[in-house]
Amino acid sequence: MTGSLPLRLNSRLRPAAYRSVFERHGRLHIPDFLEPSSAAGLHARLKAAEDWTRSIHVTQGEDLDISVRDLEALPPAEREQFERSLADSSDDTLQYMFDTVRISAELKAGRPMAAPMQAIHQFLNGPDFLGFVARLTGDERLAFADVMATRYLPGHFLTAHGDENPLERRLYAYVLNLTPEWRADWGGVLMFLDDDGHVAEGYVPAFNALNIFSVPQTHAVSMVTRLARTPRLSVTGWIHARD
Repeated sequence: MTGSLPLRLNSRLRPAAYRSVFERHGRLHIPDFLEPSSAAGLHARLKAAEDWTRSIHVTQGEDLDISVRDLEALPPAEREQFERSLADSSDDTLQYMFDTVRISAELKAGRPMAAPMQAIHQFLNGPDFLGFVARLTGDERLAFADVMATRYLPGHFLTAHGDENPLERRLYAYVLNLTPEWRADWGGVLMFLDDDGHVAEGYVPAFNALNIFSVPQTHAVSMVTRLARTPRLSVTGWIHARD
């Protein structure tokens, strides 16, 4: 993928026809979201990316971001000690671990960003994507989307949470899945939980499918297992209201 590759929605999408389902359940899985060449290009860019950061939330209010390059450069004994310290953390303190490129945050901070990543940010903040979400939801408050690329490797996960953050005025969360082949028994399933903690519904990260849901809504991503033959790649973030 290059920065000049056009990103296009599938012209056969009918957001108004999906609205009643979204209003009833507050979430939706939409297959074949992008035109095939756009989905293939995005997958190629994420697969080739080298600027990943290992993002870990160990305790309430404490985030740990480590360059994957730096982590892989550690002497084996130091890396083993670091990974063992994470494994020894309790379920209550280790809340997520995955790799990311925080596209919106890096652009907002004025840091250099590869042209293809900028193209992803522009597309998801452009009239095609935000207009689609507006027609799907009937919501006129949409202002912008924040964007990050994510990569889940074996052992990566996201524990149950609701995405609430009143200061950021999050309306909807989205996940654009970009892994060509995936099986449910590899983990990495986006799970929605009911009031009793049961899995009410789960979305396998099918290639070129958009998962979108209203905020707040309790959800989690199941741990990717050692069976996974490929990284779980996606572009994800939140759609925010105007101030």
